[in-house]
Amino acid sequence: MEKAETVRAADTCLRILECIAFADSSLGVTQISAEVGIAKGAAFKHLRTLIEHGMIVQDPVTSHYALGPKLWLMAQRAPADTNLAELALPLMRATRDDLGLAVVLSIPAPRSAFILATLSSNQPIEIGVRPGSELSLHSSAQGKVFLAFGSPDLLAALPEKLPQITPKSVTSKAALVLELEKIRALGYATAPEESLLGINAIAAPIYCPRNQLLGSIGLIATIQHLGVEPTPRQLEALLSLTHEIGLRAGK
Repeated sequence: MEKAETVRAADTCLRILECIAFADSSLGVTQISAEVGIAKGAAFKHLRTLIEHGMIVQDPVTSHYALGPKLWLMAQRAPADTNLAELALPLMRATRDDLGLAVVLSIPAPRSAFILATLSSNQPIEIGVRPGSELSLHSSAQGKVFLAFGSPDLLAALPEKLPQITPKSVTSKAALVLELEKIRALGYATAPEESLLGINAIAAPIYCPRNQLLGSIGLIATIQHLGVEPTPRQLEALLSLTHEIGLRAGK
């Protein structure tokens, strides 16, 4: 098999694993092929490979696919101090209960802010994102945090003309660079209606005591509950939360 084909096959298998892992329930081959964007026959071949390696299992009754035992065993091998979500969730829950806003934990990925954990708001209309989702770097508060405080490679990889997610998204890289300078000065980022109209988010970086960027916490709500400028109480709660998570991650 050509190297390019091998890379594409590996990429497809990984996307299938992600699709299965972050679905709300087990999936059939038709759903998986549609989600990943490949032919049903090709999806079936990749699924058989993943089954043979113990990465997924197939229900004999429904023929649906779910994560397999080998993935669980591999997860147990991860160092305990790398489980940022497990450490952060109790603190996130306290902040959610205090403010009533959705709280989201993410880590930087090469092309996005990858969502590790979320807690929905306690408002009548639920606002939030699912774990495993990926937020745009240039049009989300958490993405901007990673661009401002993370690796310069993230910003360098962005095109000069940025995709317009909503009419209020920043589409000029030059304008984004200026905004990132302000974010560094403030210590937090906002993205009013840039990912979804009517929704705002504020986010701040999580640093461990060794000054390593671990991730970001975002607060998400409607513009009604989280204005373009966050209230002092909202900002204080966010910065206190990221500080405490960072301290505990360093222990």
